[in-house]
Amino acid sequence: MEINNLAKEILHLVGGKENISSVTSCMTRLRFVLKDNSKAQQEKITEIPEVIKVIEFGGQYQIVLGSIVEDVYKAIIKMGDLQSKELGEDNQGTEASDNNAIKDKQSIIDSLIGTLSGIFTPLIPAMLGMGFLKVLCVILNVFWGITESNATYAILMTLSDSFFYFLPILVGWSAARRFDTNVGVSLVILGLLIHPDFIELLDTTSDVTFLGIPVSDVSYASSVLPAILSIYLLSKFELLLKKVIPKTLRSILVPFLSLLVIAPITVLLLGPIGDWGGRLITTVFTSLYDLSPLLAGALIGGTWQLLIIGGMHVVILSMVTIPNIAAFGRDTVIVTHAPGLICQCAAGLAVALKAKDPKIKKTAGSLTFSSFFAGSVIEPVMYGVNLKYKKPFYFALIGGAIGGAIAGASFAGVTAPVALSIYSLPAFFGTGFTGLIIGTIIGSLVTFVLTYVVGIDEEIE
Repeated sequence: MEINNLAKEILHLVGGKENISSVTSCMTRLRFVLKDNSKAQQEKITEIPEVIKVIEFGGQYQIVLGSIVEDVYKAIIKMGDLQSKELGEDNQGTEASDNNAIKDKQSIIDSLIGTLSGIFTPLIPAMLGMGFLKVLCVILNVFWGITESNATYAILMTLSDSFFYFLPILVGWSAARRFDTNVGVSLVILGLLIHPDFIELLDTTSDVTFLGIPVSDVSYASSVLPAILSIYLLSKFELLLKKVIPKTLRSILVPFLSLLVIAPITVLLLGPIGDWGGRLITTVFTSLYDLSPLLAGALIGGTWQLLIIGGMHVVILSMVTIPNIAAFGRDTVIVTHAPGLICQCAAGLAVALKAKDPKIKKTAGSLTFSSFFAGSVIEPVMYGVNLKYKKPFYFALIGGAIGGAIAGASFAGVTAPVALSIYSLPAFFGTGFTGLIIGTIIGSLVTFVLTYVVGIDEEIE
């Protein structure tokens, strides 16, 4: 179906633009927050040939489309006149009430998951771009011996590292859009956290205080929770100010009072709390890894694809992998999920070879091929084949657990937040690389053999 016609059909079947509170997109799926999910005609949506899967998770109505998602997203934004909501412009009255209505229908967990996914999803392009820029630098260093003494190489490395350094700013920008608050004020508040003078003040002064209250010595580079907490509070404070300040004075007093109040609260309270919370989340994973790399690898490798279903994998990457890479130069914990991605392709390949129905063979083969050569963006084969027939997905989880255990036991690591693929292998060079490849091969073979031997129920088609 032509892109505009597909976008028009999806817009109609989710209940029209009047039923859309917000819409974003990630690498493979449209993520709607609908005012009334019951108005979405799910059966008709799933019958559209280009639709791979429909998922309701975390308060979001997600439509998996694969590589065409960006074009469809842009068409929907244009047709539905939704651009102002996506850009987070100042339409807070209507948007705030819509969001409150949505939250009333969600559980706290759903709302939290939906919020975090909504904040991190717009950062995926920057994350991928930075990741493959690091891969390029590794290639230049390993195969051509180029080091930071080369100015061009040094600039490329600095460019890739800027993602880590300015992560609070990037998160703050996305959070400001998500919470529908002033982007400029948000970035100024968070700019304080990574300003060289503020960092130097904490480093060179033993007891920094603000109005007599001690300021915690916290490094905010690569942190995410302080930014989210700060901008959430800012959004609520802005709404309060707009209720009590006359319209004629809002343009001056609202940003002035927001900076004057929220910035100190951030450095005195929310920043340290967010830093502690982020470290706690990271510690949960690293402690498991410290206890047993093999066990951690098996658990992460065997469950990671369940996180992908809900879109939570991006959140974990942002809150664990990126801080680990920023602090230690590589992540050895979450990287154990990598073999499981290739296992999904192995399961799809087995279906393509074992199935008797020519249509199933063609679909499984094309989705496996596209997922593998798209850089292990495995949603197409996972949703279009493995989850559809169930057994291949279960076997991919088993293979992922086996491969993850071997990768963990080998102390494999990654120097950039990229998925394991034929394009990103240099990011995995170093200690444990051989073990990672062995784990991937063994896990994929186990997945392939189990899927091929057991087969699928072709009547599901």
